[in-house]
Amino acid sequence: MTPVYQILADSQDITAKIADRLLSLTLTDEAGIQSDTVEIRLDDRDNGIVLPRTGAELVVSIGYRETGLVRMGLYIVDELVLAGPVRTLTIRGKAANMPQSIKAPKTRPWDEVTLGDLVANIAGEHGLTPRIGAELAGIALPHLDQTEESDLHLLTRLAQQFDAVAKPMGNHLILVKRGQAKSASGKTIPEVTLKAADISSWQATLAERGRYGSVTAEWHDKVTAERKTVRAGSGEPVFQLRRSFPDTAQAQTAAEAKLATLNRGTGSLDVTLPGSPNLMAEGVVAMKEFRSGINGRWLVNRVTHTISSQGFTTTLSAETLP
Repeated sequence: MTPVYQILADSQDITAKIADRLLSLTLTDEAGIQSDTVEIRLDDRDNGIVLPRTGAELVVSIGYRETGLVRMGLYIVDELVLAGPVRTLTIRGKAANMPQSIKAPKTRPWDEVTLGDLVANIAGEHGLTPRIGAELAGIALPHLDQTEESDLHLLTRLAQQFDAVAKPMGNHLILVKRGQAKSASGKTIPEVTLKAADISSWQATLAERGRYGSVTAEWHDKVTAERKTVRAGSGEPVFQLRRSFPDTAQAQTAAEAKLATLNRGTGSLDVTLPGSPNLMAEGVVAMKEFRSGINGRWLVNRVTHTISSQGFTTTLSAETLP
């Protein structure tokens, strides 16, 4: 298999122009709110490369000559690094999916809204189309304070509370359960099966000491003026959420989300394999023919694709599913 790539800069194909100068092309696909990135490292031996402008749009595709290219995304150049005496130029860009306005601090209350209403309102303010998971959209938020807090931070805070992912992606603002972000934006993420023979190297860390059997959360009953407790799970030990919730539904949802987060984080997996452009963050890999503790389904947090003189490799980091 012959690795290939294509780079369009401001709609112009520059692949042939940089072919004899490319030292490495690295694409990193992140889960959650982190921006996906591209890094293009070039041989600048004769100062012959015209420096691209910051803000330039890069469309990057990678794959194999025998099977075709896979479009990885649109990136905005935000940093140039010049180095020597062995002269190199490194071009770095971030995925074009986050309006700057979403990072500006705001102070306002949110009263008697659903989580879906809140996301739709914020999306509209920033020219984005909302995509909210059905199991999240109807969650009631009787009162929520946003105090000197950006919309991005508010969404991240709510995503953590409900074991979800909040992310501007393409022209969409997404809030969905973990593992569904890319599919919510229109990309399908088929589950990928990896067998021992497919892998160059792997390492798994299993940390059972951090496992909790259940999570409790308190809520304030305005009718009786009492604090009441809900529970997710039934085992020991018990993890207790520190904050109090305004009603039983929010408390129960938060407890279930925290239990899922705690159980998912008890194992981590790092894998290196020959280049696989269809692997992406938020997807699921099914490990087979390894051993107990490794075999099973894992949620992918990060994928890095690298093309260089050494060939095409993919590395991924994943965590156990609850």
